[in-house]
Amino acid sequence: MGSKYVLEALIARNNARMLAANEMPAEAVEPIMSALLSIGYTDFAFRQLGVTRDRAPSSYGDSWIDHLAWGTDSIYAAARLIFCGQYMGATAILRSQFERWAENAAYNTGIVHRSGESAASFVGRSWAKCHDNYPFARSAIRNPEAANHESWDEETEHHSTAGPSITIGLDHEVNPVALMESMSDLLHGRGPWIELAHWEAGGILNTEPPAAVKDASEKLADVITLILRQIRLCLATLAEEQGKSDLPPKILSMSFEREYAGPTAPKFWSMVPLLPKAGLRPEVVAGLEDAARAHAEVMIGRRPAGRLYRDDEFAHLHFYERRARAVKWALKAFVIEKERTGNLDFKYLEERDFRYMVGGEMAGILSVWLKGNPAGDAAASCSSALRSAYWLWLEDDDRALAALRVLLEQCARMRVWTEKPEKAEKLAGSLSTTPKDWVKAAGWNRLRALTKALGEFSHAHANVRFDGAREILEKIQSGDVEPDDVVYMARGHALDALTVLLLSESVNTASKISASIGDAFMRIVDDVVISKENLATRREDLLNRTLTQSDTPLGDYSFHGPADALRSAHNSESVASDSAS
Repeated sequence: MGSKYVLEALIARNNARMLAANEMPAEAVEPIMSALLSIGYTDFAFRQLGVTRDRAPSSYGDSWIDHLAWGTDSIYAAARLIFCGQYMGATAILRSQFERWAENAAYNTGIVHRSGESAASFVGRSWAKCHDNYPFARSAIRNPEAANHESWDEETEHHSTAGPSITIGLDHEVNPVALMESMSDLLHGRGPWIELAHWEAGGILNTEPPAAVKDASEKLADVITLILRQIRLCLATLAEEQGKSDLPPKILSMSFEREYAGPTAPKFWSMVPLLPKAGLRPEVVAGLEDAARAHAEVMIGRRPAGRLYRDDEFAHLHFYERRARAVKWALKAFVIEKERTGNLDFKYLEERDFRYMVGGEMAGILSVWLKGNPAGDAAASCSSALRSAYWLWLEDDDRALAALRVLLEQCARMRVWTEKPEKAEKLAGSLSTTPKDWVKAAGWNRLRALTKALGEFSHAHANVRFDGAREILEKIQSGDVEPDDVVYMARGHALDALTVLLLSESVNTASKISASIGDAFMRIVDDVVISKENLATRREDLLNRTLTQSDTPLGDYSFHGPADALRSAHNSESVASDSAS
């Protein structure tokens, strides 16, 4: 098999997926658009309460009001990925947000994470208790957070009881436990939603949408609605504290929930990657700036279109305003990089784009050939996770590292199923298996510091330790990186390192299917990405550099205040439980 033709097929697949993403089916778009409409009066309230208007959408903020705004911005970041078929990356964002605002609900209602309780069960109790009498629950709402969760590499396959349900809108029942478990299953490469990864990675979005598209879109829309609800509760309380008693009734209006916003997604040009020849083209930037100006006009009561906007147009306007800020910060980052280095090399960025495309499409093809095999599920997950990680990395979004966490676990799973199928059967059949068990079984136990660091960025609960995790990512970089540059290159290095790992495993897995296919994959990597000698060397160097950080502590918690008190409450609960047993 000629490597030239295989490479052409990889490029064609990437291009076909981008074209298909411009025509997402209505069952994928309608529920998410309607959920976005439930933002209601929130953006107006943010401005009235002093939000930083030009904030970066990926920043979780230095103040409570900006942190709440980060929650809403995160919803739009996830919606953008769903509208492009990237459910894996979207779910990584939404699960962390679901955790974060469930903990806010828990804090405000006195719910404590019980010793041994699954994350899904705790989340279910927290949401149900806080929203039992929504919207009147705002009288109990205070400032942040907390609970106790397993780290990512310790997560097992929990199957919680059904748990309590919540009504949104007039009569739509949702189950937070089921929502949490469905999201977690996808991120660990299992469950019925894995068909979403196959559709995006293997089917390149132009095959018949699987039933999982409708199911996942509707359930993720429920997740979005609940998150926005909790943020509105916090905003209404903040308004009351500031003496702006006219705002809460508008913020908490339930007329926004479950309203139909149409089947039309925002314009595709607003969602493409932030590259000079794509999402940063002058005409795209100008279009988003126009939309942001219209949004600002609406926020002060004007009618820039000469009339009131329809619901679907209003939902789009909120979306474009977020994309305009993302573009603004990307352009600002380019200016800063040029000032710092004296050079701005877009050619190097294009080379990286090509490298990630090759890695993602190789895994995508493997998922087609291995469909019906667990290794195929892992390959599809790898392909989709790498694509989302790259798109989020371009936006300086730490959630890129959450997608890389998925990539690392699934790359390990693909290797174990390929090299040690008996071992893989045992791991898959045990409810006590954790992600780090797959990484260890793959022979990559030297990467445990990396699995630990990426796991921190996979969550947004009270026990996360972002600074310590970031320090690990900085320290495992090659010695070729200048000391002053490590802080700027940590995310990008992790992306490159795991792409190398995926390329290596894609070649290895392809060789087990067919020696000629494996040879073609290897020649493509050797010719246009990285020499086969460097491929092996860089993987081994990564393993050895990461091993030196295996005992590096994660340091202090990132969230304090109420989180400290609730961590103490959990510890007390654990001690009491141990004494009773």
